[in-house]
Amino acid sequence: MNEELIELKVFFFSYFKDLTGCESTVLQMKSESTLSQALEVLRQQYPKLEQMKSSTLVAVGLEYMPPEYVLQAGEEISLFPPVQGG
Repeated sequence: MNEELIELKVFFFSYFKDLTGCESTVLQMKSESTLSQALEVLRQQYPKLEQMKSSTLVAVGLEYMPPEYVLQAGEEISLFPPVQGG
């Protein structure tokens, strides 16, 4: 059976750019993949992200989404650190 793949754009903000060495990347995932699965792939590609696992804010488009959110082709995922006050 030939699984359909979807393409997702991922953006890294603040020191996530330093951890990954880039501002963005493109992920190819199986259709019906969840946000949690996409994050796991990103942690495999960029192992330094693992240290930020518990404090990463993740948005799909302009909205925070739960890990079980099912991704759609062409969506944009943004990873950034918690907002710090001063």
